[in-house]
Amino acid sequence: MPTVTFKVSNVTAEWTGEHDSILELAEAEGLTLDFGCRMGNCTACQQAILSGEVEYPNGHDGEPDDGNALLCCSVPKGDIVIDA
Repeated sequence: MPTVTFKVSNVTAEWTGEHDSILELAEAEGLTLDFGCRMGNCTACQQAILSGEVEYPNGHDGEPDDGNALLCCSVPKGDIVIDA
């Protein structure tokens, strides 16, 4: 199973696929991260990806800054480290 590490929060969790997004995983781990629309439109949930890659299985309309991901609608492609 891939792992998702939230570096600033010092939390690492396994990605089992039970959550619809990285944001939902973070919330399940007790983290409170910024978000707005939960659809990838407003970009309020974007966070820097320090290593690894994400994908957007349901797409998104907002464009994250280079090196960032929209956590509300992304899932990890493998092990990732997020600056959150």
